Amino acid sequence: MSRIGFNKKEIKEKKKMKKQILILGVVLAVVFTAAAFAKSDIGLKGVGGKFGYVKPEDIDGTFGFGAVADLGKLTPQINLEGELLYWGKSDKHEGFEVSYSQIYISALAKYFFPQKKGAKWLPYAGGGLGFVIGKAKVKSEFLGSDNSDSSTDLGIHLLGGMKTVLSPTMDGFAEVRYSIDGADFFGIFIGAIFKMK
Repeated sequence: MSRIGFNKKEIKEKKKMKKQILILGVVLAVVFTAAAFAKSDIGLKGVGGKFGYVKPEDIDGTFGFGAVADLGKLTPQINLEGELLYWGKSDKHEGFEVSYSQIYISALAKYFFPQKKGAKWLPYAGGGLGFVIGKAKVKSEFLGSDNSDSSTDLGIHLLGGMKTVLSPTMDGFAEVRYSIDGADFFGIFIGAIFKMK
């Protein structure tokens, strides 16, 4: 999504870099999937939610929230998740009201680092891909007019965090992430997943 202050050359360079990262991500995903397909345990294993602080590029920080689905293990150490995430932000500047919002529909893979048996905290790192539906709207009090722009991008997510068992039926997690898409953002989230039997 283009924003005020970005020229066409900067936008073109960012899109080129995103395409290169995307191609690398797809190649790595295909390699990992092909190597581990026989050891997979895929299926809906749990559902939950997340909440956190989001700091988009060139926009003041705000809060985001979303839903998470545990989709099982690709390998004993790689877990798959589905995610629906939303953040929005509105600001007023000298008679103008500017609002941004983005919705993410993503697939994530988390690699859990080997730990001693019975460890309370399980660290992980991962990434994913998803569709990003973005919207920007500018409302002028003086002109009495609204201008809006929407876009759909392909997002790349890089993340790391810790998971712990909160109860026999619920896992908790805390993570940081950086998302590259229409409005790149850094986020810190906490959440919980309720296990399904």
